[in-house]
Amino acid sequence: MKNTTSIKVPKKYQHMIEDIYPDSGGNGYWCHSKEGYGFEEWEGAEIIREDTQALLLQSIRTLRPHKDSE
Repeated sequence: MKNTTSIKVPKKYQHMIEDIYPDSGGNGYWCHSKEGYGFEEWEGAEIIREDTQALLLQSIRTLRPHKDSE
């Protein structure tokens, strides 16, 4: 996991995250999940953007492996 912010991500989620970085305007944060994982809160999206560190951590807590499509 590459993290260019001061956000402390709980260890149980770190293996699911590719990177976390501030947006170019400095007004929020982006997070990309690793392949095979998605943010349940955003219908399995693999990238999210939140305005605050607290909101980003809340979204990170929804990370789950993608369900196999049959």
